[in-house]
Amino acid sequence: MTRKAKITNGEDERKDQRERTDKLKQTLQGKAKLPVEAPKHLTGYAKNLWEAVVPELNETGYVIGVDSSEVETLAMNYQMLRQAYESVKSVGITYEAGDKIFKNPAVSIIDSATKVIKSIGSDLGLSPQSRATLIDMASSEDDSENDLADYFKG
Repeated sequence: MTRKAKITNGEDERKDQRERTDKLKQTLQGKAKLPVEAPKHLTGYAKNLWEAVVPELNETGYVIGVDSSEVETLAMNYQMLRQAYESVKSVGITYEAGDKIFKNPAVSIIDSATKVIKSIGSDLGLSPQSRATLIDMASSEDDSENDLADYFKG
């Protein structure tokens, strides 16, 4: 499996990574942002997650309208996670049917939804590590802009 491309433009980072990041930023400029209002078919926890996360994602500038299916998948899996958790809370991890004990299927739903949420969240910059990468990149860009401003002042 190949590594995910690193988004960075730090002076100490590899030139190809910096160039890829600059190209990404230029490509995304002017692209449509994600709609802040959740799609009509999302309800409950999924709708709430969409409307809480999308303004933050739009602010980063690295997520655009065509990424809506990723955010939608994140929201739907969050809905499944919460519903499955409610089942585990009310039924338990296992349940009895006659003299047999069975695993609550909601446990598997929690497991798979958690993996999807973690993966997509990381792709969207919602994990601490991926967010730190984006923050480092943004602060590096701010520093270079300030350097240019100082250069042209004097």
